[in-house]
Amino acid sequence: MKIVEVIFSLTPGGAEHLVVDLSNELSKTDEVVVLTLKDDRVDSDNRTFYKSELSDRVTYKNLGFGSGLNLRKMWQIYKAIRAEKADIVHLNLRNIPKYCLLAIILLHKKVKFVQTIHNDMASYNELFYRIYFETLGRLKWVHFVTISETNFKDMQRMHPCVDACYIVNGRAPVVPSPLYEDVKKEIAAYRTSPDTKIFLHVARCSAQKNQDLLIDAFNELEKRGVDVKLLMIGAGFDSERGQRLLAKAGPNVVCLGTRKNVGDYMLNSDLFTLSSQYEGMPITLIEASLAGIPAVTTPVCGAVDMLVNGKNGYLSNNFETVDFANALAEGARNCSELRANAQEMKKVSPFAIEICAAKYKKFFSGESA
Repeated sequence: MKIVEVIFSLTPGGAEHLVVDLSNELSKTDEVVVLTLKDDRVDSDNRTFYKSELSDRVTYKNLGFGSGLNLRKMWQIYKAIRAEKADIVHLNLRNIPKYCLLAIILLHKKVKFVQTIHNDMASYNELFYRIYFETLGRLKWVHFVTISETNFKDMQRMHPCVDACYIVNGRAPVVPSPLYEDVKKEIAAYRTSPDTKIFLHVARCSAQKNQDLLIDAFNELEKRGVDVKLLMIGAGFDSERGQRLLAKAGPNVVCLGTRKNVGDYMLNSDLFTLSSQYEGMPITLIEASLAGIPAVTTPVCGAVDMLVNGKNGYLSNNFETVDFANALAEGARNCSELRANAQEMKKVSPFAIEICAAKYKKFFSGESA
């Protein structure tokens, strides 16, 4: 089987990391091409962030597009996909189908197109997607993968005539890198006392990730005298939004920028936290579970499927600062018990990339995942 993974670029992000891990795993038995659209000579360090993690078995190709969508680009994508003579074209990220629309229309009889819905279905409720699901989806010209049980139920409710399945995201094992000991010393230096609890947040700076709530909540914990420190890893904190956020952050918040060895920070932190307004199934939350650390998050898709209050973490009741701060404080207070549970749950994790890839391969082959 030949599989083409289509995505804009390999920037730091959950969908991008899934594409890399999934490609590496699928390439053990099948031919895999990763086709990126955005010109990777522009902002190269960012757009090829995960490229070095691709296996030698995976072929990487870049179409070199600039910004904007037009018919010429759609034609180029059609020709590129046609030239691959693939069995499966796997579409990733929300706007990719718009770029691949011509390819889908012209090639659907020869190629199976599969789109993974990486976010909450509510974010796909615009006119284009309502038409897309009810035409190309209903005709089975595109097949769909949702990444959480909650999202799958929403898909069935909103678009019952499409061919869809539920495959939870997977990740490669979280293992120490050569920088592990350096990170261990770095994190130890952030502790102001032996009781300081280190929370790790890994996400790009964006409205979706809702770092306003995150920082407001940690500022609230500082007022209460709760002994915690927040480490933030992610791109975009040098933006106008990022600078505004950092300007209001208290001394218990540290921004580290991007890091390629996120696993080392996972393994050395006490708890993980996400403050998102919406999600599909956060890859970083899966990484935290595979590292055996508990999490405190807002009640978004994926998190509500993974976390059990008081067992492997806490879900806030809503998206209000006080409530989220209360959940964080509970996580810090019960950290030892939560970590013990998270370590046990790690041993039987359903989020291994091998499990995820096997289900994708079954769905690609027309079997039930």
